[in-house]
Amino acid sequence: MWDLPTRVFHWLLVASLTASWITAEIGYDWTETHFLLGYCNLTLVLFRVVWGIVGPQHARFTSFMRGPSSALSAVPALFSRKPGTHVGHNPIGAWSVAIFLVLVAIQAGTGLFISDDILYAGPYNGVISSSLAGTLANIHHLNFKVLTTFVALHVIAITWYALGKRTNLLRPMLTGRKANVDPGQGINSSRTGTALVVLAVAALAVAALVLLAPAPSMDDYYY
Repeated sequence: MWDLPTRVFHWLLVASLTASWITAEIGYDWTETHFLLGYCNLTLVLFRVVWGIVGPQHARFTSFMRGPSSALSAVPALFSRKPGTHVGHNPIGAWSVAIFLVLVAIQAGTGLFISDDILYAGPYNGVISSSLAGTLANIHHLNFKVLTTFVALHVIAITWYALGKRTNLLRPMLTGRKANVDPGQGINSSRTGTALVVLAVAALAVAALVLLAPAPSMDDYYY
């Protein structure tokens, strides 16, 4: 059901976001690592957006994204004890994917412009005013709280599906296989080679974004 690149993306994002949170909490010595993890998060988001267009069936946005009304109509089924029947994401899960990608993009994107006011600054900190940098820093911190809230809701939903609906959502994201699915609804290939090309292009795009950032003006060095 889930192709290998989608599964690897999922767990890499879990690891990278966890490491981002830890490095943000343990002190200034890890600030540089925190910035590097932000670039990784941005690369992963870019990969997933492109993979949602060119990837296998259940990874593509067109296979699971529906309008807001579909998500609202799926709410009663969410609280039912009946097992889930969707092969891929249900309408609520689909919107959670979109929201997660937006939140991570905001988190990583605002990080490009902010500074720790001591040693490190995002590559685009020098091209905006200190006032705007402060605003983006506030968004960065507020967005992280929203992001962690969605992570908590995600974990709660997985737990509810496992205990209340007797549907294991964790195993398919580990193995790619889901019980009680018609073989005809599965995928024929993970298209791993294509995924590696997409990942390489995403990584190069983020590297170019960072390395080609304009140098701060000399005025930034005087107070």
